[in-house]
Amino acid sequence: MNLKRYSILPFFIILIYVFVLSCSKMDSTYKDFVKDGEIIYPGKVDSVKAYPGNNRINLSMLLISDPKISKVKMFWNNGTNEESVEKTIQRTSGVDTVWFSINNLAEGTYTFTIYTYDNDGNRSVKTEKIGTVYGDRYISQLVNRAVKSATYVTSIKGAVVKWFGVGSEVVGEEIIYTDSLNVVKKQIEKYASPADSVTTLPAYKKGSSFQYRTLYKPTPVAIDTFYSNVETKQVL
Repeated sequence: MNLKRYSILPFFIILIYVFVLSCSKMDSTYKDFVKDGEIIYPGKVDSVKAYPGNNRINLSMLLISDPKISKVKMFWNNGTNEESVEKTIQRTSGVDTVWFSINNLAEGTYTFTIYTYDNDGNRSVKTEKIGTVYGDRYISQLVNRAVKSATYVTSIKGAVVKWFGVGSEVVGEEIIYTDSLNVVKKQIEKYASPADSVTTLPAYKKGSSFQYRTLYKPTPVAIDTFYSNVETKQVL
């Protein structure tokens, strides 16, 4: 019995040695990882929204947690400092909204990378938001809404323009015409919905033509309205 107990004793000694050595390595690795102190991550931004425009874009975001946040910085195009904006933050006791406006951007789709910072220079984990910027390429493919009929109506002494259907990006028409007193009028017709299909031009000069162009918004939250080329239409 004693021989068996002594024979397994070296085995347990080796196990204990391996365990202690393993713990020592783990402790060393952890110390190397935090050798400059504990890593602190400020709270990141929340609910980022992008508002596209004509060679520009706006972004909004919320600061919900972490009252120590003192700066928000946003990068695009692979995150170089030449292509970044930052904003100093004065936190309130509630939820704060941060806005960025970026102008003079080339048309295209961008990935925006956003970080928060505290006064000690600690940086949050990143938040990413994809946004689209529109420009000449988008404008070049815009077409005017097709006119079904344009008729002078004697009973109202005006013209009635009826339109064909249109896509959801169309938000209205800009119409320039001459009235019965030879005064040039500009009428902006904003659609409540793309289904709107009739426009009335009051006091229209009988026998004349009008010019028009169609208003577009690529998304409902776009900050700019885009216009097709001007077209002329005769009223019968």
